[in-house]
Amino acid sequence: MFALVLFVCYLDGGCDDIVIDVFNTEQQCLRAMDDQRLRHGGCYPVEGFIDGFWRPANEFSDF
Repeated sequence: MFALVLFVCYLDGGCDDIVIDVFNTEQQCLRAMDDQRLRHGGCYPVEGFIDGFWRPANEFSDF
C-alpha cells in the first residue's frame, strides 16, 4: 500500500506532510498524483510513512 503525501512549506520555514489518500499499488498512487497535478508531493510505502523511514517535506522546500 502506498500513501500519496502532499508537502506544504510555509514562508516562515516550517513544513507539514499531509496524507491525501492511500492506494493499493504505487502505479495507482502515481496516477492520482499526476491527475491532481501535485508538484510537491510523493508516493511512499505506508509502512515507511508510519514508521518515519522516509524523507520529510523539509528536504523538498524551495526556500
